[in-house]
Amino acid sequence: MPDDYKQFLRWYGETFFEKNIIFKPLEPPPTATEDGNQYFDGFYGLMSENNINQQIDDYKNRIPGNLIPVGECPGGNLICIGVNGTSYGKIYFWNHENELEARLMIGDVAGVENIDLYWDNIYLVSETFVDFLNTLEIDNNDFEEDENMDEIELWLDDYLLDD
Repeated sequence: MPDDYKQFLRWYGETFFEKNIIFKPLEPPPTATEDGNQYFDGFYGLMSENNINQQIDDYKNRIPGNLIPVGECPGGNLICIGVNGTSYGKIYFWNHENELEARLMIGDVAGVENIDLYWDNIYLVSETFVDFLNTLEIDNNDFEEDENMDEIELWLDDYLLDD
């Protein structure tokens, strides 16, 4: 793993945010907002339930072998870091909506059966981990801290509760 990421992992471990955090990837994925931003939930740690080793095992045959998941975005998408080859140290967004396995099941991909060759659902976020950290910011559209959340009401039609 790149040294800058290892140092972050040692110092901060698992880090998930209470506020909505956004970043602007170099290659915006289809899940990006109109202005090119992507939401980010947080980083995996070493000792938690969401530890990085568990994530590596869970995604072993779902993402290319030269990437490892280091964080997550809403909706089951991942932030990955390159650990060898030309992707070393670069940060990528992995879109689970366009996985190779699903595309193979519906016969949508011809000639690509090796996950290491499938990059149709991977988007470059930044050239380095530090560059990625520098792009993180609190969403300006997030609720203000002093906003009274008790005044927000939600009305649901009865048919939504029928099962």
